Amino acid sequence: MSPRFRPISLAISVASLFTAACGGPGEPATAGDLMGKTFAGQNSCNTKNHDRPFIITWDATDQSSFQSHAQSDVVFVKYAGCELTVLDACRDDSVRGSLGAYKQVDWTSGGLESIDIHDASELYAKLPLGALSLGGKVESGEALHMEYYVSGTRTATRDRVFRGDLAKIPACEGATHFVYAYNLGAFAIATKSSLAAAVDGSYFGFGAGGAKQSSTKADKKGGDLASCKGGSATEVERCKVPIRLALRTISEGTNPDAGAGKAPETDASLNAAGKLRAESDAARDAKEHLAAAQKKMNAKDGKGCLAELDEHDRLDPSPGEVSTSHQAFFPATMRAQCLMLAGQCDPGKALFRKAYAAQYADVSPAQVDTITDGYGKLYCAGQAKP
Repeated sequence: MSPRFRPISLAISVASLFTAACGGPGEPATAGDLMGKTFAGQNSCNTKNHDRPFIITWDATDQSSFQSHAQSDVVFVKYAGCELTVLDACRDDSVRGSLGAYKQVDWTSGGLESIDIHDASELYAKLPLGALSLGGKVESGEALHMEYYVSGTRTATRDRVFRGDLAKIPACEGATHFVYAYNLGAFAIATKSSLAAAVDGSYFGFGAGGAKQSSTKADKKGGDLASCKGGSATEVERCKVPIRLALRTISEGTNPDAGAGKAPETDASLNAAGKLRAESDAARDAKEHLAAAQKKMNAKDGKGCLAELDEHDRLDPSPGEVSTSHQAFFPATMRAQCLMLAGQCDPGKALFRKAYAAQYADVSPAQVDTITDGYGKLYCAGQAKP
């Protein structure tokens, strides 16, 4: 397993969480003992009940590594009980995306959501992967408050993955699920006793940007809720971190479509050919939208350019072509300039800086900043020179 991507091991059982509350041999049963006998306790780590877990224990490195992996391949995990381990090496490096990839982000404009947790039963039901790190607080009588905002969702190109697809990759042994989709956004969680006064319904400064700072200190956070604000959140890196997964189990057997392309002209083979034609048509249409985006950028139409790029990304979600990914140099720098033209100078400069640094690794950070600032002067706030 690659050392740059640390697996997320969150093993915990009902018994271990309540060890402090349970008496030894011969001692009377406590509330912690009884919890394990309840329906909630017995099902607290049943993965069938928790196939959309929040990944609130991931730090910035884990989030970045996950997104890097997901740029070109579907992510596989071993998920049993309340333990989730990302199998970083479960992919075919010789043919990236051969086990599936992720489509372009479907951006949302939802509102701020919140979760309140008052006891261990609610902790398991709502945040099972957070039980290890937050269980002590709940056990001591603390209630928890969590706020989150979903800015977008990425969905896999496959709705099923078969065990036979993974058989030739040793690192996939033990895989139980694949990440069918994941939500991007930001979240923060804190004990209720530490909450400061809410501003506009948020204890963590949601949508305040740099104008206001929340005095509530989060026990755990992902991204920055203050940076999330409506449609602009889609262009702000601090509002685009992975916060929640949608998992699907690996299907047993082999993929029935695997040999369709080699078979005689049956319904299955004709269906496979139809899929290839549809993909070819989509790729052609995507290039047309990319060309239209460049024309609108040259005409100083930032918003029109962004609309064309969104259509391009929807039709061609491959990692090397998506304009929101800094790894796709040409589409990304075009998007960056169009963001500047549309009045979103800071997100545009941030994307341009990342894309330029990724493309030209031999250029120093200071030089990248100078080049980025130069483009900012030309394009920011729609003031591009002819």
